[in-house]
Amino acid sequence: MPFKKVNVKEEINKRLESDIELKKAYDCAQREYEVLKQLVKMRNEMGLSQSDVARKSGLTQQMVSRIETVGNSPTLRNFIKYVDSLGLEIKIEKKNNNMECSKV
Repeated sequence: MPFKKVNVKEEINKRLESDIELKKAYDCAQREYEVLKQLVKMRNEMGLSQSDVARKSGLTQQMVSRIETVGNSPTLRNFIKYVDSLGLEIKIEKKNNNMECSKV
């Protein structure tokens, strides 16, 4: 029996359009992914390895790796150490939408 060719992106988009809860969970995960992607990109642009960040921040290289991995939840203290070691600043701004990831 041959396999049926499936457009995965199209299938995902169909399910996201038809399932509001799935869409909320996807959007929340996407936000987390984008933050981490930006942090890793900035670290790489600075020419820093995870080990460099570990030395500068006082974290272990394994902790830096976990911070940069979607699905992990570092402590706020460790996240701030990580951000500080990159010479970055965290700013909090009011959202323009009503998306609530805390309820997903």
